[in-house]
Amino acid sequence: MAMVAESPESDSDNNSSKTNNPQTLNETAPFLDYALAQAQLYHKAFNDAVDSTIDTAKSRFSQIRSTSSAHFHQTLDSLDDLKSQYTAYEGLLFGKIKEGVVVAASHPVITCGATASLGLLVLKNYSSSSNLVYLVGPRRVLYYNTLRLFVSEEVSMTSLCLLT
Repeated sequence: MAMVAESPESDSDNNSSKTNNPQTLNETAPFLDYALAQAQLYHKAFNDAVDSTIDTAKSRFSQIRSTSSAHFHQTLDSLDDLKSQYTAYEGLLFGKIKEGVVVAASHPVITCGATASLGLLVLKNYSSSSNLVYLVGPRRVLYYNTLRLFVSEEVSMTSLCLLT
């Protein structure tokens, strides 16, 4: 088997004939023209989309600017209404409290009886039938705190020593 070596001159002739071939240039020219037209079309579409977005944003911002003042003033009016309603209810509440104090001061016997009965009701001993839950009622706390006031320091110190 004999090998035929190609000369470097033949390679350069092949490459130059491929690039300078008028038939190859004629085949690629329509493709290049189409690609260029598509690139220009995409460029124009992108610019139109950006311009449209900017115009829309400007329009929205101008609408917001024109209506924000009206909304702000409407909010201020609503707050003024709320403030006047609050003032009216506040006056009504304190008026009722003052009226109750005047009635209580003018009828001291009824006031003392209502206070005593309410005290007994509130100071009720809360305990549960279950052994797990036992709440110390306010009456017991009040009793032991009062008892502690009348006991001398010596007795309380000895009871602390006995506990330890």
